[in-house]
Amino acid sequence: MQKLLYKEFNLSIHKFYFIIPFLTGALFLIPQWPFFLALMYFFFISVPNILSSYNSQNDNSFSIMMPVKKSDIVKSKILAFTILELTHLATGVIFALLNIALYKTDNFLFDPNPAFFGIAFTMYGLFNIILFPMYFKTAYSYGIPTLTASITVVLYITAVELLVLFNGKIAYYLEGGSAESRIVQWIVLIAGIIIFAALNAAAARMAAKRFEKVNL
Repeated sequence: MQKLLYKEFNLSIHKFYFIIPFLTGALFLIPQWPFFLALMYFFFISVPNILSSYNSQNDNSFSIMMPVKKSDIVKSKILAFTILELTHLATGVIFALLNIALYKTDNFLFDPNPAFFGIAFTMYGLFNIILFPMYFKTAYSYGIPTLTASITVVLYITAVELLVLFNGKIAYYLEGGSAESRIVQWIVLIAGIIIFAALNAAAARMAAKRFEKVNL
């Protein structure tokens, strides 16, 4: 697994995709920006380009010729994507803290607080469990899987933003500054991390089963 992950980051995935999180993370410094969008650029830029490079390099065909299990190939790719997602989240946290320090004001949309990042963890997990089982059904076609997963998470985040915007009670707990609200926000963060891990594990199992049936 370690060698497969090494291959992903040294042969399959360009180093530029580790720079993108810092570029998109800087969007957190824009006042009143829809901050979830900064994390979504991973879906719009990195994912389709990485999957396209897999095809152009015949990466999956090359991988199955190595003396490794197909399931390990799937796991290494999902783990590589997960690391990239965590990089986006980590840079997001850094720039979110800078935003809070600079502006000290509430955002019109969701504020960058612990609950925000808990929902973001869930967003990435939801994206992965849709993308990877669909993609590894062929291990080649990535357009429909990427589009389906992207549309799903956009709808999910839109629903969250509208709930916070128009439901005062939900806004109180997810964006409030009281001790009670802050406890809820940290619970949402912890729950989001657990959901992220569970959805990734499920995505790996489902994708591995489908990849076993693929003949490249």
